[in-house]
Amino acid sequence: MTDSTAALSADEFASLAEVGKGKAQDDIPQGHGERLVNLGYAIRRLGELELTSSGVRRLATGE
Repeated sequence: MTDSTAALSADEFASLAEVGKGKAQDDIPQGHGERLVNLGYAIRRLGELELTSSGVRRLATGE
């Protein structure tokens, strides 16, 4: 379940943006990827992170 009020650090938000670009995911710290998945903002498909609809909305908020 996604906690839409969960605070992301500036670095975690930057990782969310990188996942949204669909590339350079090797530069994202593993802990950030795990947290994004646990919060429901991303899923792992075939070893790659992909934004969920919640992740897309969170990225659009810019915070």
